[in-house]
Amino acid sequence: MDIKGVITGDIVGSTHIATKWREPLLNDIHDTITELTQIDSSLRIEFYRGDSFQIVSGNPQETLRIAILLRARLISSTPKGMPSWDARLSIGIGEVSFTSEHIVTSDGEAFQLSGRGLDEIGKQRLQIKTKWETVNEELKVNTSFADDIISGWSVTQSKAVYYALLNRAATQKEIGQQIGSSYQNVSKLLVNAKISLIEMYIDRYSTLIQKKLSICTH
Repeated sequence: MDIKGVITGDIVGSTHIATKWREPLLNDIHDTITELTQIDSSLRIEFYRGDSFQIVSGNPQETLRIAILLRARLISSTPKGMPSWDARLSIGIGEVSFTSEHIVTSDGEAFQLSGRGLDEIGKQRLQIKTKWETVNEELKVNTSFADDIISGWSVTQSKAVYYALLNRAATQKEIGQQIGSSYQNVSKLLVNAKISLIEMYIDRYSTLIQKKLSICTH
């Protein structure tokens, strides 16, 4: 049983983003996914319809962390004086029945769940649908709370969160060196971004998915 994670996303308010910023924004998404292969070497991304994209992960237990990292990077890359860059992201976890050279022509349960989730996402910017209804029920409320926290991050908070989640063993001093800030300020940024709650949410998701994957492989 080939179970994968699929993230279907689109850029928030893309029609209001000046033409000169569109290519840098798309490049930023692509470069972020390339950097995140250090967490998940199987990551692939493909853009379609200009402002939409699909990401495929062979490690579904990491897909939520990938999605949150992508949102953190987008917010942190917002040009000064502009509304926050962000994306609506719908995660689908399930079987993949057909893998094509092009992601957007691949098919299977994970793609269908992810696409349906984006259609139903409403005002939220993060959605998770898995093949297991008990997992969906548990994550539904948690995801709403987490989405609310993430949507409220500032540019500087997002920068700190990105490096904290990218390398969870990094010290606040090391994160400060990455973002050009003191470790005291990094501590304040991470506390205000409610990083501990986001980490608990990611860990719970990973545990739930890993348990289901273990059952599927036995």
